[in-house]
Amino acid sequence: MSKCILNSVRGVDLVFRWGGDEMMVVLPETTREGARTTAERVRKRIHDMRKEVHPQLDISLGIALYPEHGLNEDDLIRVADLALYIAKKGGGKIHVGAEEYALDQKSAKVTFEPIVAIQPIVDVRSGEPIGHEALSRDPNRKASILDLFKRYELIGKLNELKCICFQTQIKMAQKADLKSVFINVDFKVLSTIEPPPKPDHLNIILEISELEALHDVESRLDIANRWRKWGYKFAIDDFGAGFISLPFIARLIPEYIKIDRSTILQAVSTPQFREFLSGMVVALKSYARDGIIVEGIETEKELEVTKEVGIHLVQGFLLGKPYEIS
Repeated sequence: MSKCILNSVRGVDLVFRWGGDEMMVVLPETTREGARTTAERVRKRIHDMRKEVHPQLDISLGIALYPEHGLNEDDLIRVADLALYIAKKGGGKIHVGAEEYALDQKSAKVTFEPIVAIQPIVDVRSGEPIGHEALSRDPNRKASILDLFKRYELIGKLNELKCICFQTQIKMAQKADLKSVFINVDFKVLSTIEPPPKPDHLNIILEISELEALHDVESRLDIANRWRKWGYKFAIDDFGAGFISLPFIARLIPEYIKIDRSTILQAVSTPQFREFLSGMVVALKSYARDGIIVEGIETEKELEVTKEVGIHLVQGFLLGKPYEIS
């Protein structure tokens, strides 16, 4: 491998082992394009070699540029190491810098602020929305939010990203003069930040996934009660995906329970399950203070079954697609 790298660089470039299986290359007087070209040349030579020697051999490269990514050796090595980690875990194999992962909104060169879209939750009896769910989107419009979460998870900044999404959604809901906003959040975020003062005119419902009801119940109830003291409400999200949250629901008594789309699809296809769900809805109404919501309704048949089992608060493309607010 060392020979492949040496044969891929110029005579003035420095190549040395940094530690373990990591190599360091210093490219004097090189542009971003030049550094990337060199990296691609190294990868090509390694690929050519592995065909003959070791089919499992591969290489990832992280690039830091002076002075863009640092003015001294320590800063450049730190950024190069982070870029290498992103290249290795993210699948790109070559990555330059890490500025797009900067999340400090006060000091980052480019302010990171996710786009916020909202989707109405409609009371089908009146046809009027009772609130909107806030959804975050990539500010660069290059990735889905799940892909964005995955990338930040790789570098250990997922919770930081989620906190920014949460705070931005509250700010944008207030700016859009919404009356009620539903925001997906998890207990790690709620335990990380202090509850911001809730605007008097805005109801904020925190959607907690049913899966979170599995662990640390006492701790999570304490966190929920702390946020409730500041006027925040709660919804159990994705209910029915596993029917595992009943004990937690009984103690939390959320304002809303959101029925997972898969549950309604099963009720559409199976009359016996539809009858079971009708009975379940009757029981759940005692533990959802403000109502039960069905998510993901896309067809008239799904809406018909939703009404049949006794649910009138509905969210889905049939009632309204998400749209961005600014």
